[in-house]
Amino acid sequence: MSEEQNPQDLMRQGIEAAREGKKAEAKGFFQQVVDLDDKNEKAWMWLASVVETDEERRVCLSNALFINPNNERAQTAMAKLDVRSQQQKQDEEVMPGISRRQLLTFGGGGIAVIVLILIIFIVLTGSRNAQNAEATRVIADGNATGAAIVALATSDSANATATQAALATATPTATATDARATLPPVLDMTTPTATAAPTGTALPYPIGMSGHLVGWSGGDVSQTGYLPIVAYNFTNQGEAVQLANAQGRDTDLSGDGQRIAYTRYYSSTTYDTGIEEIGIDGTGGTPLTTTLDVIKAQMPNFCHTQNQIVFVALPKDFQGDLSATTFPYQVFAYNLDSKQLLRLTNDKATYSSPAYSPDCTKIAVIRTETGGTGAGADVYLIDVASLAETALTNDNAAYTEASPHWSPDGTQLTYSAFPKDAPTNSDIIVRAADPSSTPLVVVKNPADDVYPVFSPDGKYLAFSSNRGGYYDIYILDQQTSTIYQLTDSEAQDYVGAWGS
Repeated sequence: MSEEQNPQDLMRQGIEAAREGKKAEAKGFFQQVVDLDDKNEKAWMWLASVVETDEERRVCLSNALFINPNNERAQTAMAKLDVRSQQQKQDEEVMPGISRRQLLTFGGGGIAVIVLILIIFIVLTGSRNAQNAEATRVIADGNATGAAIVALATSDSANATATQAALATATPTATATDARATLPPVLDMTTPTATAAPTGTALPYPIGMSGHLVGWSGGDVSQTGYLPIVAYNFTNQGEAVQLANAQGRDTDLSGDGQRIAYTRYYSSTTYDTGIEEIGIDGTGGTPLTTTLDVIKAQMPNFCHTQNQIVFVALPKDFQGDLSATTFPYQVFAYNLDSKQLLRLTNDKATYSSPAYSPDCTKIAVIRTETGGTGAGADVYLIDVASLAETALTNDNAAYTEASPHWSPDGTQLTYSAFPKDAPTNSDIIVRAADPSSTPLVVVKNPADDVYPVFSPDGKYLAFSSNRGGYYDIYILDQQTSTIYQLTDSEAQDYVGAWGS
């Protein structure tokens, strides 16, 4: 194979072209990659970000999901395409300002003709008024406690949300998210400027930082997204130390920093995925969820005040198609001492990436709706005592949020978000843990920046980014907006947690 046909070289060229806004050129490179290697999940995802039509995006995302059915970002993007397609069909206009759905409501025959003439007259002499919608939904909780989850979802079609305003500019201005009472954001940091690194050029190594990161890293030969579980120590120049033979993703550290929980892929069982625990020294690998009344358990997060984890899964009596690409994952809590399993949500939404607050009184989680006016993924806060849900973001399908994590003092949250037309261009957000707060884009780059976590002292953010061609781990100094680079290899390096 000649150098020009090397898929890795083509990927680098394609990513560079995409970052420079040369979509047609990037499309050509990524197309060559999938022609040479049709099982390259990463290439299909990048191709989806540069093609011109939803039909082309659907083909690319379908191929990515065929390779890796657990690709959450492809699942989310595909769900958005389904919603948009349904809405377009419903709102297809037969004339300017009049949808086919509106016309059909008037009936058929001669009456329809008369009404159509009246409608034409109205359209020519007036304009349509904008409609504002507000919906409050009450979701009955079906767990053993019988508690009710009250979820408030407010959307205003006439106003952009604060997240949209923040992601549109590098220096955001305060924008009210909705009709909630406006409070000043509690954010003690400077507004950063975007820092870009040219492809193939490593940023400075972080100096003077302590603790260790845990994550998953390696070459994804099987194209499943599940890689060796690793620990990074700042004293060994960011070398990834593999922990025994553990393979998985979605890592988290216990409060004492001695145990790692992660999602394990069980390819030979009906559980599909489950949660395992291993010591920071690589000893004591233990399955945690295979005996529970759940299936497809994943995305664990430790409570730091008691020996408990929160995660998402399906109930064991789930009646849906287990070969599907999307599932209505619900939130569960499991006490590792008492062995008590609690179901915290019970509705038709899909939940992902739950994260306990430092005092374990709240859970930040991504809640995804796949239909109706509230379709989209947003950050929600679950009150552990009452199970009441509060929307922290409400941009619905405009932006897709992912991977929320709390600051050590519990006052802030960080998460990633990408716009609906660029599913491989996530940016990093920090905001106060209050729906009235203003989101700040602290990392804004043409690349894909994901999985942000706070350092134990709250001064830094670690995240993964493919700005160098492969996903490496970077460190943001929040005070100076300086970005450092912890890893620089052809392995895919993803960060899950930062412990002391």
